[in-house]
Amino acid sequence: MRPIGYFVPGEPERDKEVLARLRWPIPGGVARAYVLAYTEPGDVVLEPFCQGPAVVREVMAEARRVLALNFDPSLVLLVRSALAPLPAHELDAAVTRLGDYLKQGQPLRRYLMDLYATTCPACQHPVVADYFVWDRERGEPVIKYLRCPTCGREGEAAVEAEDRDRLAQVPRRAMHYHYVLDRLAPQPEDDLLRGRMESLLQLYTPRNLYALAELTLKIEALYPEGPVRQALMALLLDCLDRSSSLTPVPRSTARQRGLARPNRYLERNVWLTFEEAVGRLKAMAVRPSPNLADSIEAFQSSTRESDAFIGPGLVRDLARLLPPRSLRLILTSPPPLDSAAWSLAYMWGAWTLGREAVGSLRPLFRQRTPDPMWYARVMSGSLRSLAELLSDEGRLVLVLSRQRTEVVEALLLAASKARLGVVALFQQGADYRLELTPTFGPALLAQLAQPSAPALEGEIRRVALEAALEVIRARGEPTAWRAVHAAIQQRLALSGLLVRVLESDAGAVSPLDLLRSQVTEALREPVLQALPGVREDDTLWWLSEPSDLPPPLCDRVEEAAHQVLQDNLLLAETGFAAQVCARFPGPLTPEAALIAVCLRSYGREITAGHWQVRPEDLPAARTEERKAIIQDLLSLGQRLGYEPAPCEPFDAAWLQGGEVRALFVVRWRAALSEALALSPQVEAAVPYLVIPGGRAELVSYKLAHNPLWQRTVEQVGWRFIKYRHLRQLKSEPEVNEYILRTVVGLDPIVEREAGQIPLF
Repeated sequence: MRPIGYFVPGEPERDKEVLARLRWPIPGGVARAYVLAYTEPGDVVLEPFCQGPAVVREVMAEARRVLALNFDPSLVLLVRSALAPLPAHELDAAVTRLGDYLKQGQPLRRYLMDLYATTCPACQHPVVADYFVWDRERGEPVIKYLRCPTCGREGEAAVEAEDRDRLAQVPRRAMHYHYVLDRLAPQPEDDLLRGRMESLLQLYTPRNLYALAELTLKIEALYPEGPVRQALMALLLDCLDRSSSLTPVPRSTARQRGLARPNRYLERNVWLTFEEAVGRLKAMAVRPSPNLADSIEAFQSSTRESDAFIGPGLVRDLARLLPPRSLRLILTSPPPLDSAAWSLAYMWGAWTLGREAVGSLRPLFRQRTPDPMWYARVMSGSLRSLAELLSDEGRLVLVLSRQRTEVVEALLLAASKARLGVVALFQQGADYRLELTPTFGPALLAQLAQPSAPALEGEIRRVALEAALEVIRARGEPTAWRAVHAAIQQRLALSGLLVRVLESDAGAVSPLDLLRSQVTEALREPVLQALPGVREDDTLWWLSEPSDLPPPLCDRVEEAAHQVLQDNLLLAETGFAAQVCARFPGPLTPEAALIAVCLRSYGREITAGHWQVRPEDLPAARTEERKAIIQDLLSLGQRLGYEPAPCEPFDAAWLQGGEVRALFVVRWRAALSEALALSPQVEAAVPYLVIPGGRAELVSYKLAHNPLWQRTVEQVGWRFIKYRHLRQLKSEPEVNEYILRTVVGLDPIVEREAGQIPLF
């Protein structure tokens, strides 16, 4: 069976997800593809590090049984709350009852809201702030956001003296602080754990810590046990996440780094956040799963073709639950190599579920520095246990979303140590998929004779360089580092070099460091050149002397995307992406953003998420339109006082006194490579690429992802005109160079609101 190689375009809005800091769930649609490819109805599919409900739902929808486990009890609680939710009316009633619970003679809801009381700057009436914005350096709030029910004012305002005075009244380390701290690390717990907990509690402002402690106390008092308590604790988990000072201000572009607070961060109103969590949890639980077993024993004894169990569990214990060689598919998103996530998972799990529940997280919590080699050793044991459960033709699929390249390298090394064979390594953007088989292969094992250290290093460099050159040539365009990285890592695994490195005597150098250093050396070969990427931390790789290359991948993807739309009367976005990516397997997998831009360029959305080709983008219509645009150019040139004429290989030219002043390439695709290839023939004329307006976004995308094309456009002076603007000029009674200038560009002056026309 061929490996699965497509990705779903786009990614969920992380701000709408519950507990997003701890979860790297498998995107929707991925599980279904693998289930249909590798399993039969009634088969058990294992998800050993379950992080969300999507996989469970997709497996069950295809009449398979799913066993989903996680060693993090918080994630188990969250997934079970989504798949077997408390009825909505019961959840609403529980939140209402909690809000009505009296605290110092007033309802808890009112008491907690009053912690964020302020004054409307417009009408001076009392109002409750939705949130405050804190300045990290000043150590105090500087902005508040409010919605005044009296005068209707909504928005931000400066924090006033009374706001700071009210905040100063909140006790910093009173009974509530010690209640939470003892809950996380009671004395005489070891000093290291207690010290770490004290440090983590500083992630909350004194006001939010006080409110969260009160909320926890009242939940436990009202609901000491049972499903209502579990549901409210799931809400509290979301609240603990969103109420921390790790939350940046809206629309911030600052990167989150570990447990460091942003320069400016939100202090959310805890009760409002708790109420909003109800809606997020309901959205996750929109499709309950009726066949969810209450225990592993009930799951094992069930004869239903489609059912599931979600619970806490360790990979090493699976041998007691499942027969060896019994699974055709194991699908999972591995735990991250992220000490910040480990720390938060331990704290939030102990806070909501108790310290005993998070005992399995203790080793991770104590691992302060994320060490890829340590991660590789730990994961090799897990992968070895999972491999023993796979049938001979089974597949173990690891889906990595937004993980660092070091995690991919560590997992490949772990797979090699576990003697798992690599079927494929796919990459798209920041996502990877690693498909493994329990068959390591006798041919590969025969290659494992140990060479000398210099010979091994030389072999790594040779294989890495070959893989890099091959993927760049196949794509025919500057290639992002992650795509090159995936190709290199797969080739190193398939060649047996990862196992040879593991079994070599590298001295004080770790196997990962050895591999990384040799790959870096390989990329320094003069046949390659590094170019700046779209992001500051990215690099594009290209050939020093390119020759005999296929058309650029982005052009091939554009053509394929157009063809897919023509071949289907109506197509869902995921189906569109699947069909496009099926034409570009393995290292040619296109970026999800490119696929999405192509869809918008050639398609129109008929119903939500379903598209069809635009009637004007049918080839016959565009061919006739292109001919008309060329004639319009010739006519416009004449009106401007030029001598219009055909000019091969261009589509039209404007001459003045026998000299060529302007050259035009008219295309209905975003044919950048085709046009820019004519640059040597431009000489002193001004070159134009004339395209439909619907291609402007696609042209911009291609330019942004290819610095060589950007450089050519700037040096040669290429300009762009959209079809519709030429047609508008044709209908104008008078035209001149000044008016022409307003329609030139992918974002021309004529399209800018209140745009000003430059005089020079």
